[in-house]
Amino acid sequence: MATRKSSLPKTSRSAAAGSWLALLAATTLGDGADTLHAEVRADGLGEGSYRLVVQSYDTTGGRMPRHDTRPVASLQRAVTADELRNGVHVHLLELRGSGVDAGTEQRPMVVAWVEAGEPNLEFDGRTARPRPGNVYGVARPDGRQDAVQISLNRKLAA
Repeated sequence: MATRKSSLPKTSRSAAAGSWLALLAATTLGDGADTLHAEVRADGLGEGSYRLVVQSYDTTGGRMPRHDTRPVASLQRAVTADELRNGVHVHLLELRGSGVDAGTEQRPMVVAWVEAGEPNLEFDGRTARPRPGNVYGVARPDGRQDAVQISLNRKLAA
């Protein structure tokens, strides 16, 4: 009996996690792409519309990336104070250069913040940076949870 070889492409470790975004990234972009899941929470925000911006960075050390550092993933979305109290789940598609192996055990730094208003930045907010007065949080994946837990519990000083 003849065996049949699969014609499906090999996928990166991110696609093995099972999300459709990871599978799409692995099959179209290869190992230069990965997905990161995060849950963002904030208490103490007043009612109104907010823009949530989440970015991930391949960086070592430090609490906040330098202003000129480019994120490997970013997104923006409209949220309410109620949604942030309950936790907002986001999925980021990380795009790295061809010289970086996405299969290595990297621990990206994830930065999230909220500001008043609607999502009206460029497409994904890649060049956005928190401004004085914005509530923000910073976290790193610990490998024990599926999603990075980010608590927006700091305020950027003027």
